[in-house]
Amino acid sequence: MKKANLILPITFGIAIFFFFYFFFPHHLHYQEQFQLFLFTREYFLETFSRPGGFSNYIGRFFTQFYLYAGWGALIVSFLLVGIQQSVYAIGRRFRITGSRGRFLSFFPALFYWYLLCDENSQQGGVAASLLVLLFTLIATFIQSDRLRRIFLILMIPVLYWLAGIAVVLAVVLLLGYEWLIIKREKKTIIGLSIISVLLVIACPYAAKHFIVQYPLERLVWGVDYVHFTTLSPIRIIFLWALVAIAILLPPYLPKISKPKIRRMVFPVQAACLIFIAYIVIGRMAYPSNASKEEIMAYDYYSKTRNWNKIIQMANRKSPSVPMTVTCLNLALCKTGQLPEKMFEYFQNGPEGLLPTFQRDFMIPGVAGEAYYSSGFVNTAQRFAFEAMEALPDYQKSVRSIKRLAETNLINGQYVVADKYLSLLENTLFYRKWAKDTRTYLYNEDKINAHPEWGELRRFQTKTDFLFSEKEKDMMLGIVFQQNRDNRQAYEYLSAYALLTKNIKSFPDYFRMKTNFSYPVIPKSYQEALIYIWGLSHNKLTDSIPFPISNSVRQAVEAYAQTYTSYQSPEPFLRQRFSKTYWYYLHFGKYNQPNQNTPYQY
Repeated sequence: MKKANLILPITFGIAIFFFFYFFFPHHLHYQEQFQLFLFTREYFLETFSRPGGFSNYIGRFFTQFYLYAGWGALIVSFLLVGIQQSVYAIGRRFRITGSRGRFLSFFPALFYWYLLCDENSQQGGVAASLLVLLFTLIATFIQSDRLRRIFLILMIPVLYWLAGIAVVLAVVLLLGYEWLIIKREKKTIIGLSIISVLLVIACPYAAKHFIVQYPLERLVWGVDYVHFTTLSPIRIIFLWALVAIAILLPPYLPKISKPKIRRMVFPVQAACLIFIAYIVIGRMAYPSNASKEEIMAYDYYSKTRNWNKIIQMANRKSPSVPMTVTCLNLALCKTGQLPEKMFEYFQNGPEGLLPTFQRDFMIPGVAGEAYYSSGFVNTAQRFAFEAMEALPDYQKSVRSIKRLAETNLINGQYVVADKYLSLLENTLFYRKWAKDTRTYLYNEDKINAHPEWGELRRFQTKTDFLFSEKEKDMMLGIVFQQNRDNRQAYEYLSAYALLTKNIKSFPDYFRMKTNFSYPVIPKSYQEALIYIWGLSHNKLTDSIPFPISNSVRQAVEAYAQTYTSYQSPEPFLRQRFSKTYWYYLHFGKYNQPNQNTPYQY
C-alpha cells in the first residue's frame, strides 16, 4: 500500500492548506501582528535563554510568514503533515507495518489542526512537538543498547531546554521502545526508567534555581503553547497521549490477513479520516471560531485600508460586534458613505465610532485606526503602546511598532521614530518599509508632502486639551474647528450627535462651515433634520428650510402615521423603517461600557 502512504498525507496536507487559506486566513494574520521577530543575535539569545525558548524561536520564525495567508497556510500544512509523518516513521521503528500505524498516525496532527483553530494557540508548540519526535526517531536508529541509553539520559536536559516539558513524550516513547522492542537487560531498563523520570522532574527545579524571575509553572511547560502564558495548556497533554497511542497501540491490534479484506482497508480508512476530520474541524472547531474569524477579517481589512472589502462583508451580513461596527463606520467614512448609509447597518451607539479605551491587546489596535485617521495622533500613539504592553505573552507587536514609528514621525519626534524604525529594519517583511520611512526623518518638506502623514500633521490640534472618554464630541469639535478640511472629524462629530440621540446639537453641527460640500444632503442628515423640524411644527414637511427629498418626506409621514397608529409600533416599523434614523432614535439601544471592563467577543 505504498500509494496509500503517499496519497493520504498529500490529501491531508491539501485539506489543511485550503482550510486555512479560504476559511481561516485571518487567524493567521492575527497571529502575525502580535509578535516582532528580529534577525538579531540579541533576539535569539533572549528567546533561547529559558526552557523551550528554541521551540518558541522556531515557531515565531514561521509565524512572521503569516503576514501572507498563502504562505501561512502552506507552512501550517507542512508542519502538521510533518507531525503525521514523524509519528508514522517512529511507529515503523516499533515494527508497526501495514494499515494499523498509518491510520492512527493522522490523529495527533488532526488534533493539532483543531488546536490551531483557536487564535490563542502558538506555533511554538508545533515546533516543540516536531523537535521531540525527531529526537525520538534518531534515538531508535542507535543500534548499541549502551549508546542509546546514554543518549536518552543526556537528551533529557538538552531536549527540555529546547522543547520544554514536551521531553516527557520522548521519554515515554523511548522507554516504551526499550520495554516493547529491545526487551534486553530488564534490570538495566528499570534503572533507566527511574533515572529518566527523576531527571524529567528535576529539570524545571534546576531551571528555577538559575532563572529566578520566572514562576515555576512557566518553567515546567517551557514552550509558550498559548498567548495567555498564565494559563496551563492542559489540552496539549491530549496530543501527547494521542502520539503515544498511535505508536504503542498498533502492535496489539489484530492483523488483517485475507487479501479481499486488505484491499478494502485503504478506502475504509480514507472515508473514516474524512468523516472524523469533518466532525472535528467542520462541526466543532470551525463553528466555534467562525465569529472570531469574521472580527479578525474586519480588523485586517481596516489595518490594510481595504475599505471596499469591509463594506462588502457588511452587505452580506450586518456587523453586530462593537469592533466590527467601528471598522465598518471607518470604511463608510473613508469611502464617503457614512452620512448617507450609516443607519442601513446595525449601530451600537458612539462606541461604533470612537471606542472607549480597554485594557486589552486587540481592542486598542482597532480603535486606534479610527482615532489615527481622525487626527488624534497622540491618542492613536497611546493606544498602540498600551495594546503592545497588554500582550499576555510579553512580546512586542510589529503592528504597534509600525504605528508608533508613524505617530512619532508625524509629531516630529525623530529620535523615537528612529528607534522603532531600527527594530523594523531587522525584520523580514517590514525592512523595506522601514528603510523607505527612514528617508523622511528630519525632512519636514517630505513629511508635509506625504498624502497621509502630511494631512494628519495639518489636522493635529494646535492647542492642548485633556482627553476625555465622556466628551468625545467636544474633542471632535475642537479638532474640526481648527481645520475645516478635516472631513472625517466633521462626519464623526455629526454621527456622534445622531448616535447619542443628541438632536438638539445636531442642527448646529450641520450648519458648521466646512471647506467641502455635499451635492445633496446625505440621507441620515435629512432624516434627522426633518424629524427635528417636526418637533416644533404641526406639519412635518411644510416650509422646512432644508432641501429634503420627496422620498424622505413621504417616508417620514408614513413612519409618523404607523408610529401613532399602534400601541406597540416597533414590530411594524422594523419591517419597513429599520434602516432609518427615526427607527434608531426610538428603538436603538446602546450602553457606554465600563472603562475597566474589557470587550468580550
